[in-house]
Amino acid sequence: MSEGTRRVIEGFARILPEVAKPVRKLTLGERLVWTALVLILYETMSSIALYGVEKAAQQASPLLLNIIFASNIGTLTTLGIGPIVTGGLILQLLVGAEIIRLDLKKSEDRALFTALSKLFTLAIAIFQGASYVLAGYFGTLTATAQILVFVQLLAATLIIMLMDELVQKGWGLGSGISLFIAAGVAGQIFSDLFSPIVLQDGYFHGIILAMVQAATSPEGFGPLFIRHIAQRGDILGLLSTIAIILLLIYAEGVRVNIPISHSRFGGYRGSYPIKLLYVSNVPVIFASTVFTNIYYLSSIIWSRYNQDNSNFILNLLGTFTIDQNSGQPQPTGGLAYYALGPNNFTQASEDPVRALVFVALMVGFCVMLGRFWITVGGLSPDRVADQLIAAGMQVPGFRRAPAIIAS
Repeated sequence: MSEGTRRVIEGFARILPEVAKPVRKLTLGERLVWTALVLILYETMSSIALYGVEKAAQQASPLLLNIIFASNIGTLTTLGIGPIVTGGLILQLLVGAEIIRLDLKKSEDRALFTALSKLFTLAIAIFQGASYVLAGYFGTLTATAQILVFVQLLAATLIIMLMDELVQKGWGLGSGISLFIAAGVAGQIFSDLFSPIVLQDGYFHGIILAMVQAATSPEGFGPLFIRHIAQRGDILGLLSTIAIILLLIYAEGVRVNIPISHSRFGGYRGSYPIKLLYVSNVPVIFASTVFTNIYYLSSIIWSRYNQDNSNFILNLLGTFTIDQNSGQPQPTGGLAYYALGPNNFTQASEDPVRALVFVALMVGFCVMLGRFWITVGGLSPDRVADQLIAAGMQVPGFRRAPAIIAS
């Protein structure tokens, strides 16, 4: 990277606010308090509607995207952690592929990486915020209202970025991004289990309360096994959630421990664990980001150039129709329709082809991105072997050669 580019980025970084590291090591109780405060602030932002947007004019966002990006459309967290995750992943891919050359062992390059991460985050926020506004996801807005909503989305992204930085710099516990996702998932599960709102089928929204209600009903639990109401808890969803949680707990614990020892200090022995979930959730988040941008970009193009669905080329990207109840565009075909997939078992049963195509696309993208992430993220066998040898380690019974250890 040239010195001129480096100076421009460093100058940009000085303009943006930054969270300082704590001057002393915080106690566990203090870090829990800061973590709770950040979480409360994020949930508060998720409840504050965007000024200038009418509730009835908002278009519902797919539930999967709300969970993955901890977003709530129509509020200050409309973009959620999407810009942070997308910008961070793109930057790490560029650095890992050495398109942007940085030595993260040097403090000045680490500072530059942080500045670039903020720059990428704001760039993605600008793109996604403009996409939401121009695609009509907040209804028909005047030019002034569009600018006002866009500024709110950009400012909210900056605040979320600072909250994530605060948690990561030692004030809180873990990662702000993981915290926001976990809170969103936990909140959705709790709502689907215990929400006391009565729906049009006469049962409570929460499946636990609905099952208690059904226990005294002549129909029994039959109507609750699959509820034909979008995004509402049912018995099949409850059993599926329990099965997935148990499967994830098991898969998280599966690993292969490779014995290692120090080449100079023979008494030191340990193991290098290789987890089954080696790349964690990175491919899923990245694939979801790609699908999300395809969905929103196609909706913008449709609203501007193809509202009658007459252009064959643009129809391949996505066709839409106006929902009679909400008055908002809903995907009906093309890549946008299959990239998001169904929200529940009812939608999957109504269009199994869509469900199968979505699963195939998601699995295919995740496999491809997982392999790519291993290569550029320093997780490949060759990179790990080089790191072990550089640390003076070896695998007992094998020569200290990168090719041998990598195999």
